[in-house]
Amino acid sequence: MDKKTIGLVVALGVLLFFYFDIMEALGLYTPYVPPVKETVVDSTTNQKTQYTDKTLPAQSLNSIAPVTNDVQQVDSSVVEQTVEVVSRDTVIVETNKYIVTMSTFGGGPVSLKLKEFDYRNDTLIEMLPNAKYATPSASFAGGTYNTSQTMFASTRQAGTYDATSGEFAISYEFVKVDGSAIKKHYRFYPDTYHYDLDIELVEPHKMGLTGKYTLTWNTPLGVTEPQPKTDYEVMNAMTYQGGSLETLDDFEDGKLKQSLDGNTLWAGVRSKYFSAVLIPKNRNADAVSANGVINTISTNDEMIDQRLVTVGIDMPFANVVSITDSFTVFVGPLDYHMMSSYDVHLEDIMDIGTWPVVGWLVKMFAIPIMWLLPQMYKFIPNYGIVIILFALFVKLVTLPLSMKSFKSMNAMKEVQPQLEEVKKKYGKDPQRMQKETMKLYKENGVNPISGCLPMLPQMPLFIAMFAVFRSTILLRDAPFFWIFDDLSRGATSYTDPYMILVLVMIGAQFISQKLTMGGGTQQNKMMGYMMPLFMGFMFHTFASGLVLYWAVFSLMSLVDYFLFKRKSLKNTNIKTA
Repeated sequence: MDKKTIGLVVALGVLLFFYFDIMEALGLYTPYVPPVKETVVDSTTNQKTQYTDKTLPAQSLNSIAPVTNDVQQVDSSVVEQTVEVVSRDTVIVETNKYIVTMSTFGGGPVSLKLKEFDYRNDTLIEMLPNAKYATPSASFAGGTYNTSQTMFASTRQAGTYDATSGEFAISYEFVKVDGSAIKKHYRFYPDTYHYDLDIELVEPHKMGLTGKYTLTWNTPLGVTEPQPKTDYEVMNAMTYQGGSLETLDDFEDGKLKQSLDGNTLWAGVRSKYFSAVLIPKNRNADAVSANGVINTISTNDEMIDQRLVTVGIDMPFANVVSITDSFTVFVGPLDYHMMSSYDVHLEDIMDIGTWPVVGWLVKMFAIPIMWLLPQMYKFIPNYGIVIILFALFVKLVTLPLSMKSFKSMNAMKEVQPQLEEVKKKYGKDPQRMQKETMKLYKENGVNPISGCLPMLPQMPLFIAMFAVFRSTILLRDAPFFWIFDDLSRGATSYTDPYMILVLVMIGAQFISQKLTMGGGTQQNKMMGYMMPLFMGFMFHTFASGLVLYWAVFSLMSLVDYFLFKRKSLKNTNIKTA
């Protein structure tokens, strides 16, 4: 290692050690303060704990899921007493996975909090943030009749029910004097992120309800991460229809109103790490529709696009006396193996390996990663260390390819003067120059493409890790050490403390390339300087777990180099002797 490189390493070390002091002294960095969480009391007098990023406006369903005031056949005096009735008739069900609050107004959940995930301050994540109506809702006759504004009667008394050791069932019924009725039957289970919903229609023609109804997840998901932008960027309506994953994101002028006809296995909405999905059980839906808006809002340091999206599935029915449709409603984290157990391609909502052409290759790497890392975590309960060991394992597996690559690059350096002579001699005859170049490679045992061999398995592996760390719940809120308390997030700016990992990665890659390229061409030298900077610029917003992996992999490339040099020196000494 020459003096310039040693100086660079020392300078980088000083920068890392005094990073915070330098940034604070320059007024470029202030310690990160997580968004404030508040307790909000809603109009039903039931206390609801909400996550509130004070920079974000409250979500409004009115702009994307309008309902009319005359949709329900209930007299106005009942509607005016809604607040009192809802307060009296609230049922709270607690399983091992979530706490759900049910209301007779709309006949369904108005709050669902995940017990195993929080906003990083012990406040449980709310999957129905700012809910104005029970979710999901069923609408009929083109939306002119909606269960979200219908007063139901409950089969259970108001109160809190424990479903942590056994199933819990509750029904909501709206029955008219002529015998026609709409009934909702719910079943909750102790250890699943789903519940069952049956919708029963009794003599619907008497209410003028024929043709079809739409079951809609009518409350948009909210922000759960410290970086709202990363959450909103992936908030979409998605469906599995016609044997493939489809994303409904055709926004025009900031508004989404899109539908797709066809055999529909499921439809749902997702955020960065969570989703809510409607899955028909006894028959498939025949269409899916999505509604939404994009509002440009201001956060502390930037303008971002806030997405509010809802999704619904169409269930046709003939002029029958009665009909009952069964649904599985999944509300929980994006966990690949758990979601794949539903056997309806639900895991595809994570969009891992669903890309055209190369998707199968990425998936081939992603699935083992999502299995292996949690298995390693069982023995080493620190995902930072797990990632480091995984990088070492990958480097060990690719070591033979690395040795072959170094050998090829070393041979290329040795024939470089001869290549320059060929260029000078046959520069005006490209075909002859190509022929002589290949002849020179053959005589000296040089394979010009062997230098890329280590990258062949690395590229699909890296893309797979990017997809996994972007979507899966695996690294969410996973600490490493020191200030790196969340390996799922990246740097929010160039003064973010998480830039330290990025600088380590840049430094490791720069030193590795400088040593391995040695006395290459001017173009190669330029690439040696530019590539680490480009990778740092591209990586700095990625999950810090991915940055850590690439930094360790780059550092291990130095070990590869010294192993090769030692082997080469040993072989030289043997030949000399």
